Amino acid sequence: QTMSKMQRHQQEALWEFVYTELTFINKLLIIKDVRCHSLAAYSQLHYSFRVTPEQLFSNLPYILKAHQQFWQEVLYPMLQEARKTGKPFDPMRLEPGCLQFHKRFSSYHEYCWEEEDNLEFSRRQMENNPHFSTYVQWVENHPQGDRMRLGDMQAKPHQRITKYPLLLKAVLKHTQDPHVEQTLRCMLFSVNNFLERINDYLRLKDEQLALNISAQRLDGYEVDGLNEEIDRVKLIFFDLTCPIKGVSRRVVRKLLLEENLKVRGRKDSKLVALLFSDVLLLTKVQKKTERLKVVRPPLALDRIKLQECMPTFYCPALHNFPSSQWKCIIVHLSYVLSQLKRMFLLLASLCQWYVEQWKKASM
Repeated sequence: QTMSKMQRHQQEALWEFVYTELTFINKLLIIKDVRCHSLAAYSQLHYSFRVTPEQLFSNLPYILKAHQQFWQEVLYPMLQEARKTGKPFDPMRLEPGCLQFHKRFSSYHEYCWEEEDNLEFSRRQMENNPHFSTYVQWVENHPQGDRMRLGDMQAKPHQRITKYPLLLKAVLKHTQDPHVEQTLRCMLFSVNNFLERINDYLRLKDEQLALNISAQRLDGYEVDGLNEEIDRVKLIFFDLTCPIKGVSRRVVRKLLLEENLKVRGRKDSKLVALLFSDVLLLTKVQKKTERLKVVRPPLALDRIKLQECMPTFYCPALHNFPSSQWKCIIVHLSYVLSQLKRMFLLLASLCQWYVEQWKKASM
């Protein structure tokens, strides 16, 4: 049977899907057999060589198992059917595998989460562990190693999982049947949704790391009371890593802006303002440690009102306290006007940010 040009291109795209999957599985087998097994043997010979396969390749055996099952249950049956019947590849055969992508490849969450740590561990070992350098050199020159570097091997799984949307798009591009086209779009949506979850997973890790770094910069502090009423509030301890109230626990506090400020009427007039997603911290640099000490009670953004006091100054009025006498405690910020706009535009945009997070939490 003569195929049209469109059909030939579709079959080529499906063959690339099959061929690259099998090639990738073979590469994972090489990693497992040559790298991981030799790593265990090398560790037995050198007691000072304390490196485990998990420290280099995380949960790679689970990644391999997932791809082997995907091959056996989805791709190989499609290949077998084409060989037995002599008919072209049927793209509908991909449906059960792609629509269950998030279940089949859930092990990628852990692998991608630990990938950066594994790479960093390898770099440190290369610099400080002579036995590890010898091991890596042996592995990379192994005849079965296909000239693959250790870093390339560690990155292979993540690179492969991001190729599936491109493979499906190539098949979809050369598909004419409306029903098959619609099914392929559903497959593509499922795979893209899985990758978005992984990206969200990694983004959450980066945000948590950035928050921990910010928290480590802050010393424990005792706030000098502005008046007796504020003294009674005792806002002495503030944990930056605690969840934000009113939104999903998966929403991580972010440092939006850091600027130097001057506060009138104080000896230590040079402060550092840290604007987070839900709170403003006024801090002072400690000369000995270069860390930041909080010198004012944390200002909750939902209780701050900005008032224009003078042509070149803006004042956040504090509404944390019920007393009308202290309801407008003025903190003069001697910013240049352009710097002020950056902070207040961010403050104004937080309302929209909270709405979006609330919608995500309610989904």
